[in-house]
Amino acid sequence: MSKLAIETQHIVDVFRKGYGALFSTSLSKVQPQMPKSQLGLFLKQSVKKQQRIIVQVNPTAHSDQINEFIGIPVFSPHSTQVIIKTASSRTTYLINAKDIRHIRLTK
Repeated sequence: MSKLAIETQHIVDVFRKGYGALFSTSLSKVQPQMPKSQLGLFLKQSVKKQQRIIVQVNPTAHSDQINEFIGIPVFSPHSTQVIIKTASSRTTYLINAKDIRHIRLTK
């Protein structure tokens, strides 16, 4: 292995260890940041079809962790926030659209 390859691998290992320590969620559960256009399209489709999704949110001023919320999304009529209603309808989450990291369908 070349010296550059060894140094690059070392940097990647350090990054993984450091990044994983920043959040309580393990690095293997952190999803990649989706492009804004893809987030917007997927949100619109899931709102229209009333699909149950998992929304992963970046750390914010209110929480220093990556969090996930599961439910059916609804657009707030008065802001850019997304409302996530759980299946039991006992809990409702209000999420700023700009804080969303990743969206995926539930299984």
